[in-house]
Amino acid sequence: MFNKEKVKIAIDVLKEKDIDMWIIAGQESATNSEPILSIMSDAEFIGLTACIFNKDGTTAAICTPIDKNGYIHHGVFDEVIEFPLSFTDTLASYILKKGPNKIALDYSLENPSADGLTLGMYMTLKEAFTKAGFDGEVISSEDIIVDVRGIKTEDELAKIKKACEEAEKIFIDAKTVIKVGANCKDVYAFFQREVERKGYDYSWPKSCDPGVFSGADCPGGHMGAPDHLISYGDVVNIDFGIRIDGYSCDLQRMYYVLRPDEDKAPDDIIEDFNVVRDAIKLAAKALKPGVTGIEVDTVAREYIVNKGYPSWNAALGHQLGQVAHDGGPLLGPAKPRYDRDELIRTPLKKNMVFTLEPGIPTRAGRIGLEEDVVVKDEGAEFIVPPQEELYLIR
Repeated sequence: MFNKEKVKIAIDVLKEKDIDMWIIAGQESATNSEPILSIMSDAEFIGLTACIFNKDGTTAAICTPIDKNGYIHHGVFDEVIEFPLSFTDTLASYILKKGPNKIALDYSLENPSADGLTLGMYMTLKEAFTKAGFDGEVISSEDIIVDVRGIKTEDELAKIKKACEEAEKIFIDAKTVIKVGANCKDVYAFFQREVERKGYDYSWPKSCDPGVFSGADCPGGHMGAPDHLISYGDVVNIDFGIRIDGYSCDLQRMYYVLRPDEDKAPDDIIEDFNVVRDAIKLAAKALKPGVTGIEVDTVAREYIVNKGYPSWNAALGHQLGQVAHDGGPLLGPAKPRYDRDELIRTPLKKNMVFTLEPGIPTRAGRIGLEEDVVVKDEGAEFIVPPQEELYLIR
């Protein structure tokens, strides 16, 4: 079914941006996917189909005769128009009737989640535009998709929370397998056994989920787990996400492996952890509707750098939803790979979900925390309680 809340968000953006019409078009989407379709609906395009949303609040679906009753059943389309022979003729007639000046299509040079229109489908739409005598403006639907995908409904938020809660249980249970002499690969295998046993899916490819890294000389990054032994005095960083009911989490947790004569982590390691933890809290407080990603990133980055630590070579956070990296604006600095207005200078909106994930090097290994938060009027809310102190491994 099409989600009426998402349809309303789309029409609100059309009005806000003065875009007359948004067309989502495709065929056999199970083979050649259209990223926004799974956000709007649990339907698939089978034959040639156009779902049309208009600034005046009206909606239409143009589809094959065999698909017509399905779109009527969705209950969100004012018109469901079957085409007995020609998709382009039928679409052209609808465009001629509505008389739009500006039509948005699903292409984007920078945002993969808004780039679902295939070249073949674009050529088909161009043929319909020509038949309709349309001489207006064709634009990217990126601005629409950023909100439709990014602004989460209460149902979506509940699913993300469930994924976070279940991931946290596995993080806690992992204390039993993180120990001196264990291999990072052993910990990685434990997490994957738990995911499989509980019937969950992975937030990113299984080969790299989770990432498990221990100690200062351990390789890191998006690589799963290296062949590396855990030692006394290591900090162990685990980057883990699961997908439940179609929605993902993305969390990092930190452990410290106590030496035989220790009953707590060394003071400098505790201080390192606290700096990362507190930077996340400051960023969350700043993450309100209307702020931009660069503003939030700057809060955390300046706090960490002013404490004497190096700036990390990544963004502070990204959007989270059906996948871990959910597209759209992010919380990032003005570094070359992020320095685009649509990424870091777009005002953010209530109920967008982001990760907050700064990291710093320490003598015992990298400390990187990652929390999942939802934008609210008084600052971002943590979806599950944030990690407040190192998990100690005895």
